[in-house]
Amino acid sequence: MRVEKKVHTPTLSLLTKIFKRWIITMIIVITSLISLSPVILRLCGDVILTKMFLEIARYYPWIDLTKPDAFQLNGVNVYEQTDSNVKVGIWYILPSTVTIDHSLPTLADHLKQYIKSKDFPIIIYLHGQDGTRATHYRSNHYRVMSAFGNHIITLDFRGYGDSTGTPSVHGFIHDVIHVFNVIRQVCPENPITLWGHSMGTGVALWTMRTLLQNNTNLKQPSGLVLEAPFYNTIEALVSYPITRVLKINPYFMQAALDSLAAPCTNEIFLTSSISLLPLPIIIIHSEDDAIIPYHHAQLIEDYVSIHRDKNLPAIRFITVPRSANCGHNHIYSYPKFEELVSDIAFLRALSSS
Repeated sequence: MRVEKKVHTPTLSLLTKIFKRWIITMIIVITSLISLSPVILRLCGDVILTKMFLEIARYYPWIDLTKPDAFQLNGVNVYEQTDSNVKVGIWYILPSTVTIDHSLPTLADHLKQYIKSKDFPIIIYLHGQDGTRATHYRSNHYRVMSAFGNHIITLDFRGYGDSTGTPSVHGFIHDVIHVFNVIRQVCPENPITLWGHSMGTGVALWTMRTLLQNNTNLKQPSGLVLEAPFYNTIEALVSYPITRVLKINPYFMQAALDSLAAPCTNEIFLTSSISLLPLPIIIIHSEDDAIIPYHHAQLIEDYVSIHRDKNLPAIRFITVPRSANCGHNHIYSYPKFEELVSDIAFLRALSSS
């Protein structure tokens, strides 16, 4: 009787060994990260969290940020010197019916050219943590908003896109206030709305608070829109996809709390500001948001119901249903988005113009 010998393929055997070693390595890395995360946070948590929330600024050199028309947008690219060593890139997006004069060099020149009425509102759009003003879903958002009559001014914060400088909370606020002042110099009476998305909601909140405290000689913004906002820094950290697994370690949360005692990381997500701002506020959140889960909006609603003065304008909460599949970045695709925006009192003129 003849017995066949098994032939082992060297290549297959090598791949199996590599795969097993990769699995073992990943298990060791993840287990070590979970175990050591409290120690790491206590030693250098303020730096890590600042990097996580503020300085993951990405620039894709193959994308030309100077040409909004490459993204099917009727807009113009300009730059503003917001600090001695900081120049920020700005897009001014207009409705498709407006003819743009690309020879005009500054934002102020363009505003003088296109804003013909003091009653016409203007939106300053503040984007989130990742990418640039040209990130595809942001370009889609501008396109949808401008399609029904909006004028949108969006910028890359310092350190983002082709804007120079180093990212920081106070730097972001300074950049936005500079742009606001440029608009106010040309349009002293026009309603201006700050619209923040994701991390941009924190920047919008703190900027609005700073404007109300310090820019008393200028007409203040007419309203604030917060799209997918954080409740506070701790909830943002816990909800962040990378850190969710770290909660397995019971000591992780206390270490995170200690690390976030630093004002520079805590200031950007001040829910208390929402309860104090004396102007209309709209909060829009999608039920299927996987980056900043919907419960953040519910926590904000619970907070303001207790702490906001009843004499201040009411805060309106808009829920985008899970069935719309909008997630964190695509609320603009909600079939009722135009209807919602048109129904916002301080934006209504935009939709009817």
